[in-house]
Amino acid sequence: MTIHNVDFQRQAELEIEMAGLGAARFRSRATKDMQQDRGSGTQPGSFLVGRAVDPLATAIQAFINDVYGGRPGPRAVAARLIKEMDLDVIAYLSSRAILNGLMWKGKSSLLGLAKVVAQSIEAEARFDHFSKAAPGLYAKIDGKLTKDGSTERHKQVVLTYAMGKFDIPWDVWSQDHKLHLGIKMVELFCEATGLAAMELEQVTFSGKYKAQHFVYLTEATTEWIEQSLSRGEERTADFMPTVVPPKDWTSLVGGGYYTNATRPLELVRKCHPEQRKLLQRAHLGAVYSGLNAMQRTAWRINPGILRVMEAIVVAKSDIGGLIPGRDLDLPDRPDDIDTNPDALREWKWKARDVHTANIQLRRDRLQQAQLLSLADRFRDEPAIYFPHTLDFRGRAYPVPQILHPQGSDNVKALLMFAEGKPLGADGERWLAIHGANTYGVDKVSFDKRLAWVKENQHHIWASAMDPIGYLWWTEADKPWCFLAFCFEWQDYCLNPEAFVSHIPIALDGSCNGLQHFSAMLRDPVGGAAVNLLPAENPQDIYQVVADEVIAALRSIRPSDGMIPEELEEEDGKKKKKGPTRAQIERWSHEWSHFGIDRKITKRPVMVLPYGGTPRSCVKYVEAEVLSRIDKGQSHNLGDELKPAIGFLSGVVWQSIGDVVIAAKDAMGWLQKAARTVAKENLPIHWTTPSGFVAFQAYTDMKVRQIETKIGGTIVKPAVFEATDKINRSKQATSISPNFVHSLDAASMILTVDQLAAEGVSSFAMIHDSYGTHACDTSALAARLREVFIRMYETDPLTSFRDELVATTGLDPDEDLEPLPKKGSLNLWAIQDSDFFFA
Repeated sequence: MTIHNVDFQRQAELEIEMAGLGAARFRSRATKDMQQDRGSGTQPGSFLVGRAVDPLATAIQAFINDVYGGRPGPRAVAARLIKEMDLDVIAYLSSRAILNGLMWKGKSSLLGLAKVVAQSIEAEARFDHFSKAAPGLYAKIDGKLTKDGSTERHKQVVLTYAMGKFDIPWDVWSQDHKLHLGIKMVELFCEATGLAAMELEQVTFSGKYKAQHFVYLTEATTEWIEQSLSRGEERTADFMPTVVPPKDWTSLVGGGYYTNATRPLELVRKCHPEQRKLLQRAHLGAVYSGLNAMQRTAWRINPGILRVMEAIVVAKSDIGGLIPGRDLDLPDRPDDIDTNPDALREWKWKARDVHTANIQLRRDRLQQAQLLSLADRFRDEPAIYFPHTLDFRGRAYPVPQILHPQGSDNVKALLMFAEGKPLGADGERWLAIHGANTYGVDKVSFDKRLAWVKENQHHIWASAMDPIGYLWWTEADKPWCFLAFCFEWQDYCLNPEAFVSHIPIALDGSCNGLQHFSAMLRDPVGGAAVNLLPAENPQDIYQVVADEVIAALRSIRPSDGMIPEELEEEDGKKKKKGPTRAQIERWSHEWSHFGIDRKITKRPVMVLPYGGTPRSCVKYVEAEVLSRIDKGQSHNLGDELKPAIGFLSGVVWQSIGDVVIAAKDAMGWLQKAARTVAKENLPIHWTTPSGFVAFQAYTDMKVRQIETKIGGTIVKPAVFEATDKINRSKQATSISPNFVHSLDAASMILTVDQLAAEGVSSFAMIHDSYGTHACDTSALAARLREVFIRMYETDPLTSFRDELVATTGLDPDEDLEPLPKKGSLNLWAIQDSDFFFA
């Protein structure tokens, strides 16, 4: 494709702007600086540092005086390190490091922040020592570095090297001492400036280190920073769509964007060095071809959707799930708040919740404003494009992070294909099916979906003509994509002969992870539940599992022994206590009447192929049960609710296994294989059907305790340090989701590659959701089935095992269990399954 000089010049200017060059691009620079922990260098950050230095220096002096005026203790470590230093400098370095760590994320772990603060202070002490020990040498090196415009980090590297080269000694501060110092500086910063606060948060539900301290910017600080940034904000972003087709990928570096204004993209984000070596030897022709076809898809802004969104935002409304323009009101203060401590406490809790919700609202509102600003910026472009890269499993993602085709419902609705195509022979049918799907009518046959569209023609037209006044469209599962359909459907009905379609028609997999596992082991039971086999109506695996749960609950008798009686003491030790048979009977009866539906089972089933466990099953079942209770559904479980939920979760987990036996067998084999390889301290890599080499290497973290004081209390926070040892548990729990994700990535890339070779030029691809023009949807439906079938005819699980053996030296008979047995599923039946992707 030829790119004209004028268009290329516009793209080059856009890339310069993306990099944050130019004084007019204030917001872009500020955002980038904050993201890269340089927030103290922004206009608001610099102001806050200046405001913090005096009170913090005063607090540090008081702290040192207190330590040396009393009994020595753990705090003396921090005081000893800095008592001879310039306290204004310490206050400046501490304030700068803390704000760098908090201005973008809003919060940080206390330990992480303390490390950065202490490292900054030690560097100052080290180079102060250098300047006094060899003043002439220091002045010469520092002067040259300053003249060359070296960064602070580069200066530190050069000065440290010079100290070693010229034998200028420095006693390196120990990690423990630095943590004492860093934690104390953070604590004093919070107390003296009021810009931040510390809280103890529970991060896990069990284990020795289940609670950790975190540091937050206060609400007032966050609000002031946002106001300051808004005053200088310009409409821009770090990475934006291109106005010419992105640069093709032909190697592991340099695709997407054209100029050196931005750092060259890598094909694989955060690529491990070992994976990079493997990819350099791999045959990536299909990967490059498929990815290039995706990023060459020409898009444009959907003007009708943008107009509606802008009108709603101006009205500060939340129509269609947009972020309202007003904060939530604080709760009314009780009349007796000054005399009733309980009323005061309750009001404070409610007020805190509102404050927290409003902080999130402001962040969401800012992101929404950025989205609409970008859409407005590109609204008149005839075509925009989205460069793509891959993750370590081969999954494709657009590089721009605000406006892109893989966004949420409202983001996707803002985009339409730049190229319009007539509906052709069956495009009208696919367009109507897409409309029903986006509304939520997707659990019925195609004929019923078509009938639903005809039955609701009046509502569809009324929504298209007056979307602000006629809000029926907001009841859809995906309201904005449905509204985009309403606009298209009305245009088509008004002038069928001249109509050309622009919106992507999406075909979604049916619990795609389980589709892959069921095909992998030719499982007819699981395959039928996830629509690998033809059926008159789409199969809903979540409801299938719910039906299994209902049957199991109704069949439970006290003698069934699903959960044992309370166990007796043995050898003086009390065994684990389980529910009694009477409780089992009672709970089974109560849950049957409570009602078990697909919402109870959806999340546990959905996450199963991606590492779901009995524990995660409990969490998701509990969340749905409590949600229904909060909405007013009654129950008779009383104080037994929590253990009864645990019992129900066990029944759900068992029922999932009864429906998708093969998937659990494949997951079990993968996990055992990963553990075996991890014992040899080796990573795992495998070649997917597209030729991409996926790579997995999770390492152990070393944990030790540092005793220090926070708020006058001795605490022992855990310090985590990376090691070179492969983490067996993480390797095992991650292999199943990573393996299946690598396969769905290969399936998508190969499908796009084949369709592009046949002349299809527009793709809207999101892992297990494939989209193209309505007139090309039949071709898409056929090709994705053919690719999927061919993939599993080659037996990826056996290929994985063979590659594992070849690269690790394991004995397949001695070290690995036999592969799970395959069932009788006929893969070619997938071609006739209407609802495989629908």
